[in-house]
Amino acid sequence: MLATGAPAALPGPPPRPRGGRRMTSATALSLRLLRLGGRRAWTAAGLVGAGVAMGTLLLAVAFGALHGWDARESRTGWRPAGQGPEDGAAASASTIALVRSTSDQVIGRPVQIVDVAPTRPDAGAPPGLSRMPAPGELWVSPAVADLLRTLPADRFADRFAGPPTGLITPEGLRDPTELVVVRGGAGELPGAIPISTFAASPLQLDEIEVYRQLTWVAVVLMGVPAVGLLGAAARLTAARRVQRLATLRLLGAGTGQVTLVAVTEVAAVAAVAAVVGVAAEWLLAPALAAIELGGSGWSADDLRPAAPVLALTVVGVALLATLAAVAGTRQVVVGPLGVVRRDRPGSARLVRLLGLVVGIGVFAAANAAARTGSPDVGGLVFGFGLLVLFAMVSLIGPLVVRLVGARMTRAARSPATLLAGRRLLDDPRGAFRPLAGLTLAVFVAGFLAPVTAAVAGADGDDDTVLWLRPRDGQPAAAAAAVTARLDALGIAAQVDPTERYVRIVPPPGADRDLLRTALVPVVGGAPVLADKEQNGVGTVLTGDLTRGVVVVLAATFLLAATSAGTTAAARVLDQRDTLRRLRLAGTPLTVLDRARRAETIRPLLVNGAIALVLGLLCASPFVAATQALEPGGLVLLGTVLVVGVALVLGASAASRPLLRAVTTERGGDE
Repeated sequence: MLATGAPAALPGPPPRPRGGRRMTSATALSLRLLRLGGRRAWTAAGLVGAGVAMGTLLLAVAFGALHGWDARESRTGWRPAGQGPEDGAAASASTIALVRSTSDQVIGRPVQIVDVAPTRPDAGAPPGLSRMPAPGELWVSPAVADLLRTLPADRFADRFAGPPTGLITPEGLRDPTELVVVRGGAGELPGAIPISTFAASPLQLDEIEVYRQLTWVAVVLMGVPAVGLLGAAARLTAARRVQRLATLRLLGAGTGQVTLVAVTEVAAVAAVAAVVGVAAEWLLAPALAAIELGGSGWSADDLRPAAPVLALTVVGVALLATLAAVAGTRQVVVGPLGVVRRDRPGSARLVRLLGLVVGIGVFAAANAAARTGSPDVGGLVFGFGLLVLFAMVSLIGPLVVRLVGARMTRAARSPATLLAGRRLLDDPRGAFRPLAGLTLAVFVAGFLAPVTAAVAGADGDDDTVLWLRPRDGQPAAAAAAVTARLDALGIAAQVDPTERYVRIVPPPGADRDLLRTALVPVVGGAPVLADKEQNGVGTVLTGDLTRGVVVVLAATFLLAATSAGTTAAARVLDQRDTLRRLRLAGTPLTVLDRARRAETIRPLLVNGAIALVLGLLCASPFVAATQALEPGGLVLLGTVLVVGVALVLGASAASRPLLRAVTTERGGDE
């Protein structure tokens, strides 16, 4: 007999995971797809990681340079870069010491001699010294101690009253090879500058700030291509997975789930690659420390940013890569049916030209503010103007690609040209991505070419005549004393007094170290230097600018090459279905390859010309744009053009095996 009563409840569908459970399952799915995706999935992840690691490495190097200037200033900022007024500067109640700096030379290297006289018993000790030097005491750097031991006394040691009292530790040096002498003094020091602390002093503010502001400009010049590389690397995975994500969306996956699936892989790979990038910068710091800037090398620890900065760099890089991946999946999330139907994104419109006008206006305003504002923020403000023009180059790039595509389509005389023009019109923004890094590299070259030519032409100081500026302001009496001293030593030299200086022309081949040491008793410690040696800061800055141009251009082209290769591969993967159909329709692979070259070379030349003009505009506040036509500028621009085209061709050649693979495979994305 059947039981009576309420019918048994039928089993229903399992409850849908909610909130965090859905996110957890989506994350697990994304990582599972990466782990089980096969060789191509791991190859794409490797490309993403390589691009992110390279961008992070260069950003960490730039941040390390900024850290280095601060670290160097904390050790040597108390030393004046030059001599103060002849009658000395007025001391105040907060003054702890009087400091005077004198430039000297030995074996062709600059030596800084610093006289310090305490004005209070609680003055403390200068950085690198265990105590305040007593009057007459001599504290020297290890490099100076080596020269005092190895050089004959009449070439160097006789310039000082006695042997060294102690050694300056690395905490008081710019780098281990710096030549510096600290002498104890008492009472008044002619030409001395009063200081209120040894910990931080504005005495070298002008010199340090010039380098710091130039470093900020270099950060912008390298940072924007680095960020573009992060976006290119992130889009590589998004392009490879776009069809799968659209399918998941159509099967009912929520917006958050699809977005999380899309970005988890990129975020995981980017985070690991960012750690690799900062670790590589840490390991490369000793090699980077050998690059001389500001007249010396560095301590390796100077170029290693603090742990919080490195942590923020890793987080920021991972976040930027994640945001780029989110932007790459926007089409999937908003319109998955459009992905399935192969709808292309909207075309670049002429309204982008307004952005160029706005960008030029913002740059002009930023340049004016940098010139009239505080020097502490001048580089940041000018860097912001550069950043805006950088953005404008990227903004109008797709529009230029669209116009070039329209021209190629109308004037096509071959299947490859027609195909290239149609592909440019079909997706101008996607076609510009492989060119973005190289276009920005041309922008950087346009900015640096006239500066480089001007710097090369400015290094013309005389090195044959020595000049002495007497501390007592009596050049005639000093000239007579110098003549008598040199005659007594049998050193033939032409000595003439001028209004403020004594002009000394040593005979050809004369030992200048011997001459300088011989004149110490009669010049009272005043420097005897040639024009080139007196303008030591300018000479060093000239060389540093040249080295900086090479470093920035090398880094920019390295980023551009990596970005071009990555985005070229992403574009092939993004268009794999169309390319496969063209091959099935009988289009030869050589035609597809020529079309790919045409759709990169022609837009690159036009975009490069625009970027070059904007780069010259950025350089105009410093030098005339016509300096780019000087031999140094022409060589730089010609090199940029050749290297840029070679990089495009190299990226095309590197992705040719991938083109062959995606056009011959049958079905499946993986």
